[in-house]
Amino acid sequence: MQFVATLEHSTENCWAREENEEKAKEWIEDMDQKAADVDVEIHGAYVCPNEHTFYFVLEAESFEGVSTFLGPPLLTDHDAHIAPVVTFGEAERAVR
Repeated sequence: MQFVATLEHSTENCWAREENEEKAKEWIEDMDQKAADVDVEIHGAYVCPNEHTFYFVLEAESFEGVSTFLGPPLLTDHDAHIAPVVTFGEAERAVR
């Protein structure tokens, strides 16, 4: 199952701020291992610095794996919207 996760943070809670740089660096460096540990495949990980927003395209067997992967500190520092998604082809077949 694929998921798109959108995570937004305030300017005060920005990971680019000096007081958050170490946490951000550690999470980014460990991101691939964290995903592997909970059987989440990262298809894309993006950031829009101007909007203080992260975007992830993930694949996992369950929502639990995704929320464990994004769990603290991301889900505690951000407002998140995590949506399961299907391709247009899968959606078309489902309505036939």
